[in-house]
Amino acid sequence: MLSIPLGLPEFKVIKQELLSYGYAIHVEKTETQERCPHCGFATSSVHDRRTRKVRDLAIFHQPVYLFVKVKRYRCWNCSQVFSASLESIQPNQHYTNRFCEYLYELCEGSTIQEVSRKHRIPYTTLERIYYFIASKKAKERQTAIEASSQEEMVLSLDEIAVKKGHQYETVLMDAKAGSVMGMHADRQCDSALHLLSQNVLSKERVQTVILDMWEPYHKAVRALFPSASIVIDKYHVIQKVTQALDQARKEFPPLKKARYLLLKGCEKLRKDQRLRLDDILEEYPVLSIAYYLKELFRDFYRTDGYNEAKERLEEWIQLAKQSPFASFQKAANTLERWKEPILSYFLCPYTNARIEGTNHKIKNIKRRAYGYRNRERFRLRVFLECTGNTTGSQAA
Repeated sequence: MLSIPLGLPEFKVIKQELLSYGYAIHVEKTETQERCPHCGFATSSVHDRRTRKVRDLAIFHQPVYLFVKVKRYRCWNCSQVFSASLESIQPNQHYTNRFCEYLYELCEGSTIQEVSRKHRIPYTTLERIYYFIASKKAKERQTAIEASSQEEMVLSLDEIAVKKGHQYETVLMDAKAGSVMGMHADRQCDSALHLLSQNVLSKERVQTVILDMWEPYHKAVRALFPSASIVIDKYHVIQKVTQALDQARKEFPPLKKARYLLLKGCEKLRKDQRLRLDDILEEYPVLSIAYYLKELFRDFYRTDGYNEAKERLEEWIQLAKQSPFASFQKAANTLERWKEPILSYFLCPYTNARIEGTNHKIKNIKRRAYGYRNRERFRLRVFLECTGNTTGSQAA
């Protein structure tokens, strides 16, 4: 049999053998003296010995089982009987600490059920191991976030649908670090207030918050961070305009298949697509008004300065109000209402791109497990998998 170091300094190997179910390694603790947990006196008086069977990391894809001879001592001072403490194995555990860590890492990016089947571990046991370690790691990361340097923060706040029937979760993210800071049920003002009330978020640190046009989020930000700059994500604003164009297109039934040509940016079309678009706009001159309003608004976000952008936005709102399409008139009223936070983009050019990408990852986490009945465990998974090593760069 090959001789391989066990890697557990507190044990000495007594015997090893290869059995039908894997490697069996008999070990014993090297220390011959223990300190009594009741009175603190050291003793070497052995009361009896018991053997614990503990699973360890595999060798050459073969399971490894440690047969640990655990000494039970009797204290000379208080006469209490106690077992020797083990650094690498928790009390009442059938797995070494490093094997539990290994199982936890396997579950990241996979499912508990898959790891359970592959390693022949009861599902409930692996579930308990995973969430025990996950809870500890979540606390460590939360502590790292709270101990981060006092630099200015840019926050992103958005919602994600987690179940049919308009069931949402509000997601808070550090836009600079790209890490999820928390999730809460629903997308109401109270949910946003709960997330924004974290200790790490002070009025001095939070300088910019990126939102969409959902009023409850704006209400929560204004209540907690009155001096913070609110920026409406430009992709949500452009979406309002493209939706208005799509509504206008639906007034012309023959253009059912022309949606792609009209909504896509002009510069992204191929030559044959541009020729087809020119024919459509020539055939439907009224629709060309809506199309050029869409393209004109896309040019608005290419503006360099705040003052010029303000003039362009006001001009576009007036043109949209004068258009023959109710959808553009409605969009113009919406943009006029949110004019100031829309223009804040030109002072703080941040978007919700990072949180939208993270929302996609959150959906993949949910799909991977075919949904979560326990919402707290779902949030724990998201916090661990969507925070990653970004907290390390924030730590002082």
